[in-house]
Amino acid sequence: MTVAIRYVDGPRFARSLLAASDWVAAGREEINRINVFPVPDGDTGTNFSLTLRSVADALRALGDAPLGVTAKTAARGAVLGARGNSGMMLAHFLLGVSDSLDGLPQATAQEMARAVRAGVERLYASLDDPREGTILTVARDAAHAAERAAADSPTSRCS
Repeated sequence: MTVAIRYVDGPRFARSLLAASDWVAAGREEINRINVFPVPDGDTGTNFSLTLRSVADALRALGDAPLGVTAKTAARGAVLGARGNSGMMLAHFLLGVSDSLDGLPQATAQEMARAVRAGVERLYASLDDPREGTILTVARDAAHAAERAAADSPTSRCS
């Protein structure tokens, strides 16, 4: 039996970011290897992983909290622990997500899709010369995927 998740709360959001941190850390060397745009600097995976580690550390210290608080903590962890361009880009993305989720104890799929879109908009606005082929493209594609998934998802909140 498949059970659909009908909302995201603080603990669920934190678990997803902790999993992302572990996944990027495990793939750090591959990300370093494949990142060649705009320059093949060889440290994007490392910087992204270190920034996500800061996010994970902040979330572990927070413990269970409402979604808005969890999102704000994640964004603050990214800002304080940002490494390199990829870290700063992640921080701006999470700041946009956090602003969109501010004050919410939990969010529907539609609210999460709007938050991801807000993160993308914040990220693009933070750059003087946004260039596709970078984390921008990944974030934009994630927003499109979230919006498509939300269109097929129930709109009501469940406790």
